[in-house]
Amino acid sequence: MKQTMTSRKLAALLLSALAFVPLCNGAAYMNPVVKVADLGVIAGPPASGQANPQCRFTLIGSNLWFTTSQGGEAGVGTVSMFDPGTSNITQLATFDNVSGKAPWSASLMLAAGKAWFTTSSGGNGGKGTLVSIQTNYPYAMSVAFHFPTNNDALTNNYGQSPHSTPVQIGNDLWLTCSQGGVVGSAYGCISKYNLTTGVLTNMLSFDETTNGRQPLGSSLVKVGDAYYYLTFAGGTNGLTAGSPNGAGVLGRLTFDGLNQPVFTTVLHLPGRFVANSAGDVVSDGTNNLYFLSSGVATNPGAIVKFNTINSQLTTLFTFITNAVALTNYGKQPYGTPILYNNELYFTTLAGGTQGKGVLAKLTLGNNTFTKLADMEGIVGLALGGSPQYGGGTLYTNPATGRISIYLPINKGGANAPAGLTSGCGTILRVDMQPQPITTSISMPDTNHITLTWTGGYQPFDVLTNSAVTSFPATSWPAAATGINSPTGTGPWSVTLPVSGSPNYYYIRGQAQ
Repeated sequence: MKQTMTSRKLAALLLSALAFVPLCNGAAYMNPVVKVADLGVIAGPPASGQANPQCRFTLIGSNLWFTTSQGGEAGVGTVSMFDPGTSNITQLATFDNVSGKAPWSASLMLAAGKAWFTTSSGGNGGKGTLVSIQTNYPYAMSVAFHFPTNNDALTNNYGQSPHSTPVQIGNDLWLTCSQGGVVGSAYGCISKYNLTTGVLTNMLSFDETTNGRQPLGSSLVKVGDAYYYLTFAGGTNGLTAGSPNGAGVLGRLTFDGLNQPVFTTVLHLPGRFVANSAGDVVSDGTNNLYFLSSGVATNPGAIVKFNTINSQLTTLFTFITNAVALTNYGKQPYGTPILYNNELYFTTLAGGTQGKGVLAKLTLGNNTFTKLADMEGIVGLALGGSPQYGGGTLYTNPATGRISIYLPINKGGANAPAGLTSGCGTILRVDMQPQPITTSISMPDTNHITLTWTGGYQPFDVLTNSAVTSFPATSWPAAATGINSPTGTGPWSVTLPVSGSPNYYYIRGQAQ
C-alpha cells in the first residue's frame, strides 16, 4: 500500500503487519508447556497446603486466585493465590464443615468489592455454600447462603450442590446448582442471590426432558445480550442408540422488555460424541460458541461449534478409542476451553501416553489438532494427571507483555502424601505466540516518519529497504533496533528520518 505523505510525494510502505515468528518446515507454532509449581499438603497440626484444584484461575490484583477441594487446616479445601512472577503459592483461607467444603468448578469472581465463589458440600445444610472473601488482608471469609438439606430444598424450591462460578447480572449473582429445585424434582436449578437483601431465589428448575438436568461446571456466560449455559444430562436425545434420554442441553437466558427473565432451550445435544458437557461455552466475539463434550463409552467426546443465528451445530473434532488415537489425541475433553488467536486450548480427562489425559489445541481455521503435552500422573516431576472441571486463564506479564495460559491441574505431580495417592496437582504455564502487529503511519514533519504499532513481543527491530523485491524482508538493513517499553504491552513507536524516495518498512518482534 502506497501513501502520499507530503508535497514531496514521499511514499512509505509497511511491508508486513505480522510479528516475525520463525517456523520449522511450515509446522505450526508449538507452545512451550512448563510446570511452574507442584501443589502439596503439610500434615499438622496445624495442617496447611493445597491439593486438588477443580477450577480456573481468577486474576485479582497481580496474582491468580483459585480454590482447592482438599488441603488446608481441616483438609477440605482452601482459597489460595499464585504469584506468576515468583511462582509462590499463598494460602489465604481454609474451609470447614460450616463455611463449606470441596469447591468443584468454583472459580472466584469479583462483585461488591469482594471475591465470590461456591462450595459443593458442607455448610449448615450439608449441600454447599455461597461464600465471599475479602481481597486484602486478613482475607476474611463470610458465608452468604447455606444450601439446605433435602427436605428444606424441596419445600422452598432451593437448589443444592452448586458446581459453578457466580455471574453478576445487575444487583444479583446468578449461579447453577447440580441438584435440588421444585418439589418432586432433584435435577438442579438456576438461582440468583441479591447482593442487597441477601435473598436467594430459584429462577428455573430443570425438569430433565425439556430443559435438561444437572449442570456440572457450567456457569452462565454472557454473549451479547444473552447468557448461555450447558447441562450435563437431560434433554430429548439419548446418550447412545437405545439408551434413556440424557445427552444434555444448551440453554439461554434473556430478559424481556419488563426485565423479566426468559429461559430458552436452544439445543438438545445429539448424543454419542456430543453428550455430557461439563464446562462453559466460549464465544469468538461473533455468532459462534464453542464447547467440549466428554461423550460416552466408545464415543469419548467432541469439540463443537454452535451458531447462535442459524442454530447450526458443527462437530469440529471427535475423539475415538483406537490405540493410536488415544495416544495422539486423548479422550473425554473436560472443562472449559480457552480461545486465543483462533485456536482452542483444552485438556482431556484420559488418553495420551499414560492414560492420564493430554493438553492440546485445535486450530479453528483448518481443524488441525496439536498435542502439546501428555499428563503423566505421578511420575517423578510429572506435569499432572486427569485434569477435571478446570480450564485455562490468559495472563499477560506486566513487565514483558508475554502472554501465557495458566492452568491448575487437580491431580498428579510430584507430591502424593498419604491419603492422596493420585497426587496433589500442579500448576502449568503454556506460552502463547504474540498477537499480530497492527501498525499506523504518520509524519510529524517533512523529514521524518513515525511508525506506531501494537501487538507482538518486544524487543522490536524496524527494518527498511528501498526495493520491495528484495526478500526475505528479515535480511533488510536495520533502521532501528532493540525497541522496548517498561510495561512491555505497548503501544510502541519509532520516528525515523526519511529521504525523498519511497521506503519500505518491516517491523520484527520476537517469537516468544
